[in-house]
Amino acid sequence: MRRDDDLDRAAIWQDFVLAAHLLEVALERQSQRDGNISHGHFKLLVLLNAAENQTLGLKALAGMLRFSPSRVSHTLNVLERQGLVTRGRVPTGRRAYEATLTSQGRLLVVRVLRAQRAEIRDVLFDSLGAADAAALGRISARVVRVFDEAEA
Repeated sequence: MRRDDDLDRAAIWQDFVLAAHLLEVALERQSQRDGNISHGHFKLLVLLNAAENQTLGLKALAGMLRFSPSRVSHTLNVLERQGLVTRGRVPTGRRAYEATLTSQGRLLVVRVLRAQRAEIRDVLFDSLGAADAAALGRISARVVRVFDEAEA
């Protein structure tokens, strides 16, 4: 039987796509409610929050999120107007730019992540149990590696 004809595989794929969609919908609702921010914009803030000195180059941000440079620029324009990030030239004198999370941005990240953990993450993990949560972690890491390798 060809892979295309494998009904079990097709059903698993359909469940996976729906699960990814429902998770994204839940995260979008929660980010909007608790932070008045789109989840797409919030992802950028989370990456900055985790970075050394809460600063990343725009090219690095675009690569991590698989955003185009223009999308990163547009997102940063919105976040700058809200006082959540600042943007400036890389200090080494190159023609590159970087974004830095502001103290207001850090407070927003903490508030939204706290609610996200209580309402989405912990609920999901508690429903899975330890073995399934570990399997989800391994599978998620593998999915990331597959897409990273495809980009290389």
